[in-house]
Amino acid sequence: MKNIFNISLIGVTAFAAAFSTSVYAENEDNKFEIYGEVEARSIDRDDTDLDTFVDKARIGLKGAHVLPRFTDLKARWQLEFDLPVNDLATQDKDDDDVGTRKANISLQGGFGELIFGRQNNILAETKKMDSFKNDSGAFLFAPDRLGNAISYVTPTFSGLHGYVQVASDADAEDTDGNGEDEDFDATVFGLNYFGESFFAGISRYEVDEEFPSGEVELTSFGFNYSFGQFSVFGTYQDESVTEATVAGLGLAYNLDPWTFKVGHTNFEEDTDNTEGTATHLLASYAFGNNINAFIQYVDYDSDAEQDLGRGDAISIGIDASISKLFNY
Repeated sequence: MKNIFNISLIGVTAFAAAFSTSVYAENEDNKFEIYGEVEARSIDRDDTDLDTFVDKARIGLKGAHVLPRFTDLKARWQLEFDLPVNDLATQDKDDDDVGTRKANISLQGGFGELIFGRQNNILAETKKMDSFKNDSGAFLFAPDRLGNAISYVTPTFSGLHGYVQVASDADAEDTDGNGEDEDFDATVFGLNYFGESFFAGISRYEVDEEFPSGEVELTSFGFNYSFGQFSVFGTYQDESVTEATVAGLGLAYNLDPWTFKVGHTNFEEDTDNTEGTATHLLASYAFGNNINAFIQYVDYDSDAEQDLGRGDAISIGIDASISKLFNY
């Protein structure tokens, strides 16, 4: 069976999925930011030893400024790193390598935005079920980031913008059967609509069959609708190569400082005749100053446990983030 849960294609990277991947708002030009995040979890899963680990340890830099030689043209850049944190619990330090999550430069103007480098996969905005904690993206396809990519995001018209991303990896063994190199290893394109309380997005993601991670042909749809303290969100994905579909629907309720979420996701694959469902229950508490704690339970049905090797799990965790903005 193909590994449909971790299709991480090109070593890919990150993007902000509003109008563009802009790292700052319009009034934050000529700024430099240092930011970071740490999150630790403890998970008790059926038939598995208790696992306590650091899920996130990241630090990043980003900047934005006007280009004085060009009218209505701005440049933005971003560097973000994953820090090694999960060596053996009995060791006093982690000696693994630091990983680069994002490294990109963009040019933004009246024409839209061009982004070069390791960046967010814009289609990630359609993966609305990926909003929980442990096992958040159960069954979902496609990576959240793209590496070695060039992207274009159109200007926004009445809340609507389009985008296209092309990724070409120097390490790919690309032949089309005639000994000729292919132009691109992966392509992403789609449309997003952002209204005052409603979002909807549709995307198409394709990977060349000669790429080492294997062929992918994925269509994704996602939406989010907010009303008062509630929001409803959902995802539908269809992967035609493995004949697999994922459908999920969730509900969130904000009662400051608490946020409660419930979501149900269904997976089916015709090729291997496998299926399964996952139900998430999440409660998070905001202490203030960007410190949050959560408790979550995920329940898998018997099909997911037997066919997909998933086990029910309860998890608790805490996270902290920092951000400091400077003028330059």
